[in-house]
Amino acid sequence: MTSIIAPYPLQGVWAMSSNIGSVRYDKKSDSWFVDLRWKGERHRIFRMPIQGGMLIPCTSEDMGNALKIVINTQIDMGIFHPDRFKVKKPTHLKVYAEQWFERQTHLMKATKRGYRIYLDKYIVPALGDKFITDITEKDLEDLVKAISQGGKTKDNVLGCMMKILHDAERAHDIDKAPAKPVMRGTDKVVDPEIIWLEPAEQEKILAHLAPKYRPIYMFGVLTGCRPAEARALQWNDVKLSRGEIVFRHAFDIYENLVPVKGKRPLPVPITDELRALLEETPKNLSEYVFMNPDTGKPFTKALGKVFHNASVKALGYSIGMAKATRTSFAQQLANSGMDIHMVARWLRHSGTRITKRYYEYKTSSMKSAVDKVRKIR
Repeated sequence: MTSIIAPYPLQGVWAMSSNIGSVRYDKKSDSWFVDLRWKGERHRIFRMPIQGGMLIPCTSEDMGNALKIVINTQIDMGIFHPDRFKVKKPTHLKVYAEQWFERQTHLMKATKRGYRIYLDKYIVPALGDKFITDITEKDLEDLVKAISQGGKTKDNVLGCMMKILHDAERAHDIDKAPAKPVMRGTDKVVDPEIIWLEPAEQEKILAHLAPKYRPIYMFGVLTGCRPAEARALQWNDVKLSRGEIVFRHAFDIYENLVPVKGKRPLPVPITDELRALLEETPKNLSEYVFMNPDTGKPFTKALGKVFHNASVKALGYSIGMAKATRTSFAQQLANSGMDIHMVARWLRHSGTRITKRYYEYKTSSMKSAVDKVRKIR
């Protein structure tokens, strides 16, 4: 018996609040269809999606009613499009990928820029002339082999390609996405070494910064926030009376104000040292906490170059501002013995997977164990 896709099952019943369209009979095709208006246009939908993504005619009124439920449930879920119910000719990947890219309006600009590069430089040249329905795991393996860059680039490109395929599967444009190839050997992504500073080294950099840059640098040292979040911090997100700061915004690579990474603002506590810093920071007519006195505007990403020069003078080598503040803050907390979940929460990680890396670099417990062994001898 044909199995009809239930797009939103709820205790055996399809949940549906919309009631759009009418079920009608078509004599010419001897089948039932749903007649509806969608975004100002009239559509007659004749085919029902079934397991595996196939579309079949509605040969009974019951199937027509079931099709109406499917349509209205997809409307409720925000995923309805009439094209989902049309029998399509196979589409070349280069065409499909471009259409997919245009639909990614919800992505951050930096992410979308990365996808554009992956499509133009790697995916389309390697697989663009293949039909989306014909792409196999072997094709994905060949895509990885064709990329001369390291494992991280290969993994990012493959991740973009898998997203296209999984979205195509959800849209029933392909029956099933091929499995993602396992990255082995030199293709395997290896996490980079964690570069971090001790508090004494951070103080050395502070001494080589001009006074106007010191408050924003120390803010990063004391909070572990991202430099782009510090630059975008606004006074209405600093709750001194409550003893909390909420990071809501950051500046992206184009200097646009955007929601913070993860788009989930969470408060962090104001420590005594941080409170003193904020109370000493001059209030100005702008809503931003840290202003460049030379421009009267928030600091730009050019701050990174200033920091590069200061770190070279202080330490003899260059270290990025994010590593000197956020990464160092995280490693210092891990070294202090703070619980991993508390560190993850302070850094506003979505889980402990990333936070775990800092604990891999913690050596104090190993030192204590070895010292104890040596004293026994």
